[in-house]
Amino acid sequence: MIDIHCHLLDGIDDGAKTFEESVEMARLAYDDGVRHIIATPHFCNKFMTDKSVQLKKIEQLQRELDREGIAVTVHPGSEVRLESAAYVYDHAEQDRFFYLDAARRFILLEQRWGEYSPDTEQVVKWFLDQGTTPIIPHPERHPFFRDNPELLTNLISLGAWVQVTADSLVGKNGAEAESFGRWLLARNHVHLLATDAHSTVRRSNLTEGLRVVREAAGEERVQAIISRINSILAG
Repeated sequence: MIDIHCHLLDGIDDGAKTFEESVEMARLAYDDGVRHIIATPHFCNKFMTDKSVQLKKIEQLQRELDREGIAVTVHPGSEVRLESAAYVYDHAEQDRFFYLDAARRFILLEQRWGEYSPDTEQVVKWFLDQGTTPIIPHPERHPFFRDNPELLTNLISLGAWVQVTADSLVGKNGAEAESFGRWLLARNHVHLLATDAHSTVRRSNLTEGLRVVREAAGEERVQAIISRINSILAG
């Protein structure tokens, strides 16, 4: 399996605090059936790591995983926060953040916590016009999406994909996130599942998340989600 959203790299955002924790998170992911992880530190006003630093961290971590026989491959990515349209456009043009794949076909585009950005549809269309599919991470955890689902379904209609966090479907992010995650699942609005792991406690849980999908929506839906996940690194 591939985890497309994980805060695995230490010391650069609110994810892993130490190198040792990064290694242990990868080990736990392996035990969960994950073989590829896209490391997606936040790219926002608060956290803005240089791409070269991120690549060095990945190289160091990969070397240790290989040494310890943990068969997980780490890939570069970013979780880009929609601070504003100008913020995203400027940093995209300067090549400051990573897309989820080398061909720039997918980008993880997160909202600010607490308020829906009025620039969202504009930025989603901007990426789509360039051949990039914006992926909206963990909408089930945002009150503004739960209170006004049309905000999200409008983005889906434009061509955006939705990534729900596995922990939400199993109830670990609270009853409201679980309920809305299952609401999205029932309407076939869950395109992708990921861990959004930040630590050895907030860890990889894809197997359990997919179990919920299987029980609620059937094996065909599970395979569709896995196929989309695989497509991100396929090209």
